Amino acid sequence: MRIALLGSIAELHTRRWARALSARGATVRVFSLEPPAGAGEPGSPIDWVRLPAPPVPRAMRYPLARGALLRGLDAFAPDLVEAHFVPSYGLLGALAGRRPLVIHAWGSDLLLSPGRSPLHAVRARFAMGRADLVVVDARVVAAAAGRLGVPPARLAVVPWGADLGLFPLASFMAAPHVVSLRQLEPLYDVACLVEALPAVRARVPRLAVTIAGEGRQRTALEKLARRRGVADCVRFVGRVPHGELPALLASAAVAVSCARSDSTSISLLEAMARGATPVVADIPGNREWVEHGVDGLVFPPGDRAALATALVRALNDPAFRAAARVRARQKVERGGDFAVAVEATLGAYRALVPRGAAA
Repeated sequence: MRIALLGSIAELHTRRWARALSARGATVRVFSLEPPAGAGEPGSPIDWVRLPAPPVPRAMRYPLARGALLRGLDAFAPDLVEAHFVPSYGLLGALAGRRPLVIHAWGSDLLLSPGRSPLHAVRARFAMGRADLVVVDARVVAAAAGRLGVPPARLAVVPWGADLGLFPLASFMAAPHVVSLRQLEPLYDVACLVEALPAVRARVPRLAVTIAGEGRQRTALEKLARRRGVADCVRFVGRVPHGELPALLASAAVAVSCARSDSTSISLLEAMARGATPVVADIPGNREWVEHGVDGLVFPPGDRAALATALVRALNDPAFRAAARVRARQKVERGGDFAVAVEATLGAYRALVPRGAAA
């Protein structure tokens, strides 16, 4: 099967997906307006084409790339086109008009973007209305797609999943080490974690916190840690390469996410697979994976006092964590295995390709 993947090659998820499809026999070519990020990474090389990105507002760049994309598709002759992220490459895929078209929603493109204005909602409806299949990674995102007019027959819920071979269950970690893997952007509310730490350290004197990730708020968060008197127990380590995450999570007793909105968080599944007890904001995407008091703990979004209480409970109750980590691993094995997600998606693609070819 020849698959044209429309998506940002600068995103780890795009590269990971392209390599997974290629490893299962598909011939994949990525079409991206953005260049690769960084100096390279382990793994097979990716066949990709740079689309023009003129210096115009971001929302206009993708429609303007239609002509170059059509020429690239003519040269590649794909059996199927898949587009990742609804407002950008989903729109571009819809404008290209090639079938069959599969659009992958990543979460905020349906949970947040359509609510910003009527125009944003119309754009999402237009793109998904021209897709043969819309793939989402959580039930909460499926519900959002349904509200935008996607019928159940053209909708598939397939969590991205964790690589269970790369993230095996680690040994139990007794030390009170808390890890955050979210971007340092307002949506992920890492400030809530920093604000909660004074109360946590009062009850957990040996507390250590690692905040991984980059974003516009990093400097402000480092200053906040100093103002709250917890800078000596917090490390800001920046973006951690994906291949180094298993070691970081193996050292963690708890993985925390304060995100205000999310679908199925891959970093959450990776933490659960590795055995770090999740303490996460009580939002629909997280509730699909974390049952409070069973395989993790939840707290009201933005409630630093409740977060502090949850962290103290998790860190000071090793018996709870020992049981929760096993249940969390089993849950990911049942429903969050990346290999299963890839095979399920390819199965859906195989059902589409004959239909598209006949048309």
